Amino acid sequence: KYWVDDPGMPNRACGEFEQSRCKGAKQPMRYCIDRYEYTPPGYTYPIVNVSWGEAQLMCGKLGKRLCYEAEWEFACEGPEALPYPYGYKRDGAACNHDRAELFTSRGKLNDQRVPGDSLKECKSPFGVYNIVGNVDEWTTRGGGGHRSILRGGWWLKGRNRCRAATGSHGENYAGAQTGFRCCKGAR
Repeated sequence: KYWVDDPGMPNRACGEFEQSRCKGAKQPMRYCIDRYEYTPPGYTYPIVNVSWGEAQLMCGKLGKRLCYEAEWEFACEGPEALPYPYGYKRDGAACNHDRAELFTSRGKLNDQRVPGDSLKECKSPFGVYNIVGNVDEWTTRGGGGHRSILRGGWWLKGRNRCRAATGSHGENYAGAQTGFRCCKGAR
């Protein structure tokens, strides 16, 4: 269940969710996830313009792999299945989302990424930062259809919460908002 927003709020941005508990058996998960989005050595901001395949290769070079969709989601929600990593109520100041200006006055993309460690409130119950907003993160989807799926949204207003996903981009898509973080099985 969720609360219906005030008439002035955009329908796509539910402001507050009802606090409830999930029913059913919990499944144990053992894996490690990077605390921040991948940022190349010597750089300040997370990498973007990366396809799913390129993200897989980069994680592989680090001895890791791209996160599975379920791992990413659990790292965002925590054991309480929160709709946002910081709680039940949307807070555009906590994470780098809800920015309005997509383009500058000259028609260029207004890149509003922030460094991975700059927003201390944008932290999941497991200590994973910027898992919603900032950059869309490639993950690997199980089952049929696309193997690739983007999770978490980016700095622009819209679908920035733990269950937000974009499955319409193919594996070769690379955009000004596409980044990733890596995972690895726990020992």
